[in-house]
Amino acid sequence: MRYIPLILFMSVFCMNSFSQKRVRDSVYYVKYRDRLIVSVFQSYRYYNVSISQTGMKDSLAQSKLSYQAEASHITGLELNYDKFNIAVGFKSNSSSQQSAKGNTKYTNLMFNVGGNEWVWENSYRRYKGFYDLNTSHYDTLTSKTGNYTKLPLLESQAYKMRFMFFTNHNKFSFKSGYSCSYRQVRTAASFVLTGNIYYNRLNSDSSFIPYQVRSYYGNFADINGLNVFAFSVYGGGSANFVIWKSLFLNLTLVIGPEEQWRTYHYLGSASSTSLNYLSISGDFRASFGLNYHRFFILLSGTNDFSWYNNNRIDVLSKYASVNFSLGYRFNMKPTKLYQKLQQTKLYKLL
Repeated sequence: MRYIPLILFMSVFCMNSFSQKRVRDSVYYVKYRDRLIVSVFQSYRYYNVSISQTGMKDSLAQSKLSYQAEASHITGLELNYDKFNIAVGFKSNSSSQQSAKGNTKYTNLMFNVGGNEWVWENSYRRYKGFYDLNTSHYDTLTSKTGNYTKLPLLESQAYKMRFMFFTNHNKFSFKSGYSCSYRQVRTAASFVLTGNIYYNRLNSDSSFIPYQVRSYYGNFADINGLNVFAFSVYGGGSANFVIWKSLFLNLTLVIGPEEQWRTYHYLGSASSTSLNYLSISGDFRASFGLNYHRFFILLSGTNDFSWYNNNRIDVLSKYASVNFSLGYRFNMKPTKLYQKLQQTKLYKLL
């Protein structure tokens, strides 16, 4: 924790050194300021927590666990106006294999602030109820019964803040491929500087490790909780490829080191342990679609991961989503109250 003030200072210093007031080049992208952008989306979500041990040889991979959330199809609504963006999604599918895989309760909230120079993303994800995709590796009855190892009270909650700064913001528009408050009309690319802070809480009423494979995990056989606070500053790049001013493809990749403070919890009388680690995290995004003056249609995907490894057990948290959105930009002049907000110092900072 003592490194956080230094990291914050260095990240602010780097942002200020790159941030120069440059005039937007209208040849490259269009900004929609007085538009209320409404879109509906269908989304396929994938959330997986993989657990493996590194202390014993396991040539048959019996000890590897892959906990999957059964909450794949999401329906949602997204609103975007000026510098503000909010989206809410809810689980829309009902699995036909609930008896075999269990049921997952799911909530996803997102609130983003920022313009074209930088974006501040805030998200909350909650999953409750997982099943192990690798049950057949250690339970031969699975092939006959079709039943998986289920942890109905295994819950994952993640609060995440991400700051993304685009060095070529006078020609490149990241938002044009996702929230569509901008529209890229000519191919351009930019380096991306990223800062992340998040808290991830994974816990259950029973051990994460099934009885059949606990002998592989040693002191971690009774683990039933992992809380992680993490901070990172790293970078990457993003590019928009545009044809005919409307057909576009965006590719974005950021990856780098992450400082993590972890607390492991165990069943029974075993005390918790708090440790500090340097690990790796990253984010890959892509979008493809048609972005016209008022109407847009896009297909986008996001894949982010965090790796929690030590000398005995590895935990890999993976989240991916594929979104299909239809949207329209409505004319909407700012109200008098909103105009007053635009004159405040806080708004101007945004």
